[in-house]
Amino acid sequence: MWEFQKEFANFQESKHCIAVTNGTVAIEAALLALGIGLGDEVIVSDYTFVASASAVVATNAVPIFCDINPETLVMDVDKVEGLITERTKAIIPVHLGGNPVEIDRLLEIAKKYNLKIVEDSAHAQGTRYKGKRAGNWGDAGTFSFQASKVLTSGEGGAIITNDDNLADKIYSIIDCGRKKNHFSYAHYVYGTNYRISEFLAALLRSQLKKFPEQHKIRNEHAKYFSEKLNQIEGIYAMKPTPGTTMLGWYVFPIVFESEKFANITQSEFNRKLNQNGIPTDACYPPLHSLQCFKEINLRKGIDYSKANWGGSKSDDENFPVVSEIYTRSVEFPQEMLLSSKEKLDQVVDFIKTLKN
Repeated sequence: MWEFQKEFANFQESKHCIAVTNGTVAIEAALLALGIGLGDEVIVSDYTFVASASAVVATNAVPIFCDINPETLVMDVDKVEGLITERTKAIIPVHLGGNPVEIDRLLEIAKKYNLKIVEDSAHAQGTRYKGKRAGNWGDAGTFSFQASKVLTSGEGGAIITNDDNLADKIYSIIDCGRKKNHFSYAHYVYGTNYRISEFLAALLRSQLKKFPEQHKIRNEHAKYFSEKLNQIEGIYAMKPTPGTTMLGWYVFPIVFESEKFANITQSEFNRKLNQNGIPTDACYPPLHSLQCFKEINLRKGIDYSKANWGGSKSDDENFPVVSEIYTRSVEFPQEMLLSSKEKLDQVVDFIKTLKN
């Protein structure tokens, strides 16, 4: 475990890495170490896996959902300030598909309002934005090594930070309240057991050795695939955020204009691709649309009444961009980017036939 933490910190160009059981508890532990708790509000992208918000709920804080940029498909930084209240304490930008949020602009907002930033980099192993690896911009960055990720051990997660004090707090929280190099049965703060297993850490060390070459291929093929797809009228691939030089490419999302494809639905688009041997992944439903948030089936005793979701507040009209984009998005799994360019050409050619 300790060797993997050193190696992953080095790969992500960060000072500290704390390996944990999964990406969900990575977010939770980072928030707890930053003092996020009862009644605090945390702004989260609306287009992400539920864990980005459920980790907030686990700390007894309240997630607030932010709509997305229609081209990059990640948090629209222009909409963040409008969501800030006197209760806001942190922001979780989600680098969906490895595509980074405009984190430098977000940092300016965070500094203005004295907010913490935890980068959800579950998809963003190896992503580089304006010269810096994802996860290094905010107070902490969190990662997932779940089975479908580009760097995987079947399960697992990690937190990186360049703050010595924060790293010590995170370590204590995930290791039963212990302190490094202290007596094993001395417990100084509340903590729990979120430690990664030695077996999973060993798997990750082996995966990390071959990751750079695969990362290079994914980025080369993603650029090629995007250029080909964007030549099809009515199709556009997720646009890398300007300033991104390497992208994690956990998934490869595209958006289609239904009227250019005989008014095809999202499910029909996926079905036709799958029937012709082209794999797709299900897109994340927007968080505001999930039953647990619409019906407020969350923590007992927590006041969610001021959240921007729940009941009629969860109507799609209140989150117009993500709601519309979701209905006409398709995601290809990252493994496709490790196939040949000839295979990618075949996918492009088949999509062209759907216009007939």
